[in-house]
Amino acid sequence: MSTAGPPTILSPAPDRLLGRVSGPRPGPTLVVVGGLHGNEPAGLEAADRVLASMRSGDALERGTFVALRGHIEALWASHLDPRADFRYIDRDLNRSFVDDVAGGADPGAVEWRERDELRAALDEIDRESDGPCALIDLHTVSSPSPPFVAVEDSIAARRLAMRLGLPLILGMEEELDGLLIDDVTRRLGWIGAIVESGQHDDPRSVDVHEAVIRLALDAMGMSPADARAREVVGEAAGRVARHVYDVRFRAEVGDASFRTHDAAAAFMRVRAHETVVATESGREIIAQESGRLFMPNRQRTPRVGDDAYFVVRRVGRSWLSLSSWLRRRPWLHAAVPSLLPGVRRRPGHPGDLLVSPDVSAVLRRQILHLLGYRLVRFTAQPGVPLWRRVLAGTGVLAHAVGMIVLGAFRGGERAALPEETERDWIVRRRVLDLEPRLLDERPASDQAAAIE
Repeated sequence: MSTAGPPTILSPAPDRLLGRVSGPRPGPTLVVVGGLHGNEPAGLEAADRVLASMRSGDALERGTFVALRGHIEALWASHLDPRADFRYIDRDLNRSFVDDVAGGADPGAVEWRERDELRAALDEIDRESDGPCALIDLHTVSSPSPPFVAVEDSIAARRLAMRLGLPLILGMEEELDGLLIDDVTRRLGWIGAIVESGQHDDPRSVDVHEAVIRLALDAMGMSPADARAREVVGEAAGRVARHVYDVRFRAEVGDASFRTHDAAAAFMRVRAHETVVATESGREIIAQESGRLFMPNRQRTPRVGDDAYFVVRRVGRSWLSLSSWLRRRPWLHAAVPSLLPGVRRRPGHPGDLLVSPDVSAVLRRQILHLLGYRLVRFTAQPGVPLWRRVLAGTGVLAHAVGMIVLGAFRGGERAALPEETERDWIVRRRVLDLEPRLLDERPASDQAAAIE
């Protein structure tokens, strides 16, 4: 691992392209994007280290490695005034990869221009690629935290992420619209991953990003990683290394007075309606779900609508293995509307399913995730005390049974349900589960990568 000082990664008019290196043989393409937020340059510094080592003799065996700058204008503003908070200019760039109409695009806004330029660069890379592509979006966080990787919950994305040796977070794309990694998966069919390497100003964050890039190159069969890369990641991840978590709740910043509680720490246990997470407008913000606190916001200037905090829960390895097996059974997906109560196909939208919350009463989110369905529209369900869950669950089950029985007298459950209501959940299968992109067929050197 390099120990050189921070490189010159910016200039008054930096190019989008930080660097590109190709191996002697065709193969996969790994793209890393650093600085999608202007106050997070660590990913660019790490990518520059890797590029420098490749140019000095540590060459790729095959494929292409590309490093891109993310939010150029915010990066330059932060470089000129490090004391200011130029995470973004007008809106979060990593929430801007959405349909222009749905996202309320302003053609003159800085972030829309940055988004379009970055998309154009990625489209060109896709056209020139010799094999499957993956993108890693390199970030840092505002609170002290172990590094982690977040991906869309597809089998292919899990496989790559597990080889990085970090805690893995599933389901962020369901809570956050407009993520870059979601955009490249939907538009280009790439595997996308977010890696948060540690706190913004911690120099170890650059080391972790560098190690992650090298491990990703190794996982994709492009260049072997040395033991030092695994050591850096393992030491930084600590006791949560290789743990897998599912996002269960997201809270937004409602006022600029938002402040995370001093005692709130990443991955600490929180209890619904008991644990104080932050304060805002003179009142305490209490966790709405039980689990582990994730990404508590300690930005110097919190902005309304930004992520305040998340709550995640641990997912077991046996559950992941069962999920992977079930997702590979086409007959099962064809039968899902017949097997699961309250589930029917969405007219006019091939591939979408509707889930009635009045009939599908138990473990909706968990079962749908197990089978590989992404929640496109759903109702959040904050945690409640056990006795209230039991009472509410009993009532919902009774109502569901009544709906099913009533449906039987109306020609079946499907006949009893309307085509679509605003309360219905909308779900669809993961893009990469439908069209798998295999990056490397070699056996994983990492036992954790066996989860497929």
